[in-house]
Amino acid sequence: MLESKKWADICFHAMLEYIPEDFATVEAIEKFRSITEHIDVIGNYQISADGNNDDVAKYYSKAGLGHKEVSNYNGALDYYSVSESIRKNNGNEEALGVVYNNIAVVYNIQTKYKFALEYIRKTIAITKKYDAPQIELIIAYNNMASIYLRCTDYSSSLEWNTKALETAKINDLTTNPVAADIYIMRSAIHYVNKEFHDALKLDFMALDVLRTHYAEDHADIGAVYNSIAREHYSLYQHDVALDYYLRAHRIYKKVYGECDADTAGVCGNIAMTHIALGDFENALIWCLETLQVQEKVLGKTHPETMLRHSIISEIYESLELYEDAISHLLTIFDYYRGIKDDEIVKIVSARLSNNYERTNNFSEALRFREMALPLEDESHAKPNHI
Repeated sequence: MLESKKWADICFHAMLEYIPEDFATVEAIEKFRSITEHIDVIGNYQISADGNNDDVAKYYSKAGLGHKEVSNYNGALDYYSVSESIRKNNGNEEALGVVYNNIAVVYNIQTKYKFALEYIRKTIAITKKYDAPQIELIIAYNNMASIYLRCTDYSSSLEWNTKALETAKINDLTTNPVAADIYIMRSAIHYVNKEFHDALKLDFMALDVLRTHYAEDHADIGAVYNSIAREHYSLYQHDVALDYYLRAHRIYKKVYGECDADTAGVCGNIAMTHIALGDFENALIWCLETLQVQEKVLGKTHPETMLRHSIISEIYESLELYEDAISHLLTIFDYYRGIKDDEIVKIVSARLSNNYERTNNFSEALRFREMALPLEDESHAKPNHI
C-alpha cells in the first residue's frame, strides 16, 4: 500500500510538471490534449490522498488553464473551482488572487460579466493586500478593462487600461509581453470609438513587442494580426484585411486546431471580408465552417451561433438560394420564439415571408407576414444581422 502511494505521488508530480505553463504554441496545445484523459484520474487520487496540498491546487489551476485554451470553458471552471477550494482550505489567500483572475477571464469569455467583475475585483484586492508582483496587478487591471469593454462601458474600460499602462511604465515593463496586452486592449477601445488609425498604431506597437519575445507562429501574434485585419476592414481596405485575417487563421489553426472558438472567430471574419469583396461563394464556405465549430464549442443556441445562421441566410439570399436561406432563418425563428423574444421573432418572420414569396410559397409567406413587423419598421428594429 505504501509502495502504491509512493508511485501515485511520483506520477502526480510528473504530471504536474508535464502540464504546460504557456499554451500559445501548437506543441503545448497538442501536449495538453494528449493527457486530458489522465489528468482527472491522477488529480482525483491525489486529492483523496492529500487534498489540501498546494501542489494539488497548482495542478488543478494548470489543468483549468489548459481547458480554457482548448475552449472547454465549463471544464476550466470546474478545475479552477477545485483549486479555489484547496486554497481556501489552506488559508492561502494570497494564492487565491491568481485563481480568481483565471476564473474572471473565463466568465468574461462566457459573457457572464457580473461574475467576471466579482472575481476580478477579488483579484485586485488580494493582489494589493499582499503586495504581489506588479505584473499580476497590471494583468488584473487590463482584464478589468476587457470586461468593461465587453459590457460596452468604454469609459471604465479606458480608465482601467490606463491604470495598467501607467503601472507598466512605472515598473519599466513597457517591453514586456504584458505591455503588448495593454496596447491591444487600448487598440480595441479606439476601435469601438471608430478611431481606426489610432487602433492600428497601437496594434503595431504590440506586434513590435511580441516579435522580440516570440516566434511568428505564436498565438499572441495571431491575435494581433486579427486586430490589424479588423481595423483595415473598417477602413474599407478589404484586400489588406483579408491578408491579415488569413495570417491569423494560419496561426490559430496551427496552434489551436480547427475546432476552437478563436479559430472559428477568424473564419467568421474571413467570411465577412469575402462578403465585402462581393465573393459570396467563398464567404459561404468560410461561414459554414464557422457555424460547424460554433455549434460544437459555443452551443447551438449561443447568440453568436444564431448570428452566424443569420449571416449565412443573407449569403444564400445573395446567391438566390432561397430555400437554403429559409432553413437557417427557421432555426433562428424557432430559437427566439422559444425564449419569447417577440421583437426578433417579428423581424425574422418578415425575412421568412420575403423568402417564401420568392419561392412562390405564398401560403407560408402570408403566415409569416402576419407575425412580422410592418415593413416600414424593420429597418429601425433590426439588430446586427438578424
